[in-house]
Order: sequence, then C-alpha cells, then structure tokens
Amino acid sequence: MSIGLLSDIVKKIRLLTVSANTFQLGDSQIIDYINSYYLYDFPAQYRSLKLKDVFVFNTTKGVDTYPFDYNNWSTVEAPCYCEKIPIQLYQSPNGFRGINFNWQTVQQLTTSTGVTGPYSGTLQNTPILRSVNNNPMAKSPLTSNSPFPQGNPVSFAPSTGATNYPSISRVQNLLITVNVSNGQTLNVSDDGNGNLIGDCQAGGTINYATGAIAALTFTAIPPSGEVINVQYIPVVLNIPQSIMFYQNQFTMRPVPDKGYAVEVTAYRLPSQALLGTTSDTSPNMDGVPELKEWWEVIAFGASKKIYQDRIDNEGVSTMDAYLKEAISNAETRTYAQLGKQRTPTIFGDQSNNVNGNGNAFGWGGGAGLGF
Repeated sequence: MSIGLLSDIVKKIRLLTVSANTFQLGDSQIIDYINSYYLYDFPAQYRSLKLKDVFVFNTTKGVDTYPFDYNNWSTVEAPCYCEKIPIQLYQSPNGFRGINFNWQTVQQLTTSTGVTGPYSGTLQNTPILRSVNNNPMAKSPLTSNSPFPQGNPVSFAPSTGATNYPSISRVQNLLITVNVSNGQTLNVSDDGNGNLIGDCQAGGTINYATGAIAALTFTAIPPSGEVINVQYIPVVLNIPQSIMFYQNQFTMRPVPDKGYAVEVTAYRLPSQALLGTTSDTSPNMDGVPELKEWWEVIAFGASKKIYQDRIDNEGVSTMDAYLKEAISNAETRTYAQLGKQRTPTIFGDQSNNVNGNGNAFGWGGGAGLGF
C-alpha cells in the first residue's frame, strides 16, 4: 500500500473536495493547486530540512555572467566552490564591485570621414569583457546562439533535457559613441556574440580576444573629423575567486579563463522535489514529499485553496481545522530531525580541520607545521 505519493495526494484531494472525476476537477488543475500551496503557503521552516542542495553550472572562457534557474531553485547562500575551491559569495554589487574593480577604459577608435562607414580599429587593452543579453528586443528564453554555456542541463530542465536559460538582466560592457549634432549621439554596443547592435547597420563585428572592430557602419552620417570613442572593460582571465548573486544571475571575478564547475548552495523549490519534473502536464505521480508526513498537510492545504475558489466558507473552515492538526503532527517529526543536526560554528569547523574560509589547517594557519 502506497502512502504519501503524489498520486495519493491527488486522490485525497478528490475525496476532500468531492471531485471524483476529471470532469469536475482535472489532474492538471489539482497539480496547480498543489504547486500553489507547496510554493507559497507551505510552512517556510520546513525548507531547512532536506531542500538544501547544490546548484551547479559550468563556466565558459571570457564569459562572466550566468543565469540562475529560479523556476526550480530559490535562496542562494554560502558555501560556494569553483573547481572544488571555496570562493567568496556576494549578494550586493557594492561589496563585489569594491573588491573587483569594473572601471571602463575610454579609447579613441578613429575619426569620422564624413560618411556612415565602414569604420574599423583595434582596442589597445585585451581581452575585453563582452556584454550579456544586450538586446532589449530579444525574447526569452535565450536562444542557442547565446554566449552562455549549456551548463548542467539536469539543473535546468530534468524532464526534457532542454538547455534554454531563464531570462536574465541586460549587462552592457561595451559602448561606441559618436556625436552627429547637438542633441544627437549615435550609440553602438554588442550583443554578446561579437555582433555590433544599436545605431548601426548589420554586419559590424568585434573580436573580444583581439579587440578588433570591423565593418562598423552607422545609421546616420557623423560630421567629418568627429571623434569615435569606445568605452570597454579590459579583463585578465583567471580562475574565479568570488561570485555575486544579483538579479537572478551570477557574476564571476576574475572572468573565467576556461570551463570550471561552479557549485552554489541553494534550496530546491518544494514542488520540484514532489513532482520530480518541471512539467505540470505530465507529472511523475510517484513523486514524494521530502518527508512523507507532509503529504496530508499538502492535501489539506490544496483542498482549502479549492474551496476558497469555490467560495465555500464551510469547506474552507473544515479544511482549516484539518490543516492545523496535520501541520502539528508534521512539525513534531520535522523538528525531531532538525534537533539532531549539529549547528555549524567556527569552533566546530576547527575540530574538522576546516575553517569557514576553506583552510584545511584551521584558524591556526598550519596545523602540524609549528605555526
């Protein structure tokens, strides 16, 4: 006899809401109610038991920004690792930018000859940092032509194997400008794939490794002798030492010089653990909650939402009473397991010869070396 599977939760919801067949309430609708309760109403303190996991993505040479799969993961926290080496995590640009300078270099590319183009030139300091998702008209999810690596597809779409990323913010790291007249300036940037976009015609390119700009043709004629300036960020490629999580994306510094496996501590969303898939139309009905004691909590909670949508106050009141009892029973087991976990401290780390900064010799700096 199976107890606690997703199929059991759906069956119990049908009994509680007197919805015996799919004509009254479809399976996909029930899954939506389960997701809604599990994601937004389920007691948040339960997350700390088993939902903490490791979010993994792979880097690409010269690319500093990577998306976070917020559809299946939530809260990001330390520790973080790159090539199994601990790295510092920032969640605010202030501290991250203060340590890792992001100043732009301004260089004169050439001067206008009184025609739209083409213009060319080479940047002095290379390699340069490419822009990220820098086309405001681009649709989400990103296409296969995106500069991002394919990463770990299991982390993004375990049911289909798809490798499209969620939409992330634009990051513009390159700007080519020229004045046409008082009040009119032509602005050209890059799309992250080496193509020039903006106030220019198609066909212009930039080589991020060599800094070569070619076939730049503006959409208007700048006056003869007008300076064409380039603002860009030169970088030194190396193994990343720090990572910033901001606006659902990760930024690495230094910019990676090759592919690395980056591991970040994060929480899986409960519905992912329950359904075993990101597809609501064909869920894994054998999925189970992180603790089986939760299954009735989820069933009562989802049923309460169904009664709320039906404006059935009596049903809501009944489900609320059942829900409180189920939560009380589930809390007993949850906190019993949490109570057996050791609270991490710097002193506890010392006993394991690993401190909070990843030093295998503890705070002494060199256990067994006489320091």
